[in-house]
Amino acid sequence: MKKIITITICLALCACAETQVIDLNDEREVAAMQNVMELEYRDWTNTAENMTKSMIKSGVLNKTPKPVIAIANIKNDTAQRFDTDILIKKIRTTLVNSGTAQIATNYSGEDSTSNNVRANLRNNSEYDQKTIADRGTLIAPNMSLSGKMLQRNLKLESGWFSSVDTRTEYYLQLTLTDLKTGLSVWEDEQPIIKQGDHAPTW
Repeated sequence: MKKIITITICLALCACAETQVIDLNDEREVAAMQNVMELEYRDWTNTAENMTKSMIKSGVLNKTPKPVIAIANIKNDTAQRFDTDILIKKIRTTLVNSGTAQIATNYSGEDSTSNNVRANLRNNSEYDQKTIADRGTLIAPNMSLSGKMLQRNLKLESGWFSSVDTRTEYYLQLTLTDLKTGLSVWEDEQPIIKQGDHAPTW
């Protein structure tokens, strides 16, 4: 009995020892990360970079005076449950920090603080009204960004006795729309292709 307990403890300790914290600033550690069939850090980073470069390179943001983008719903149509803002956040952060465009957080509903402060504190005698934003100062978006993340699985067989692998294809599709005209001014699709076992399924 003691031998069984000892073996169990050893196995548990070995399992714990396999845990590793990846330093995302270390390119060698990131490159050595175990590959998985699910979407992960490198997928988000590479796809966000490619999409942002595509949008900026198109020149559409330079043609629009003071571009302000509202983020519409980015639909997750994959077998994985994740918030698509993991990806979109990287795109919008690059756009804002580069000075290329601004994001209308108040309009998209993700930041309700602005509206709450204005509605609750305006005409409230407990607050200095000179410190509260005036009416008519919010900036409306002139562009909207919408899209979808898709997934399709393809079974691969190389012979009678070979194991069956799966090729999983992910596609991020984004569309930038001019809100004045309702016309699409930029579109792109970025694929993420993986092949192996244990593909995410519905």
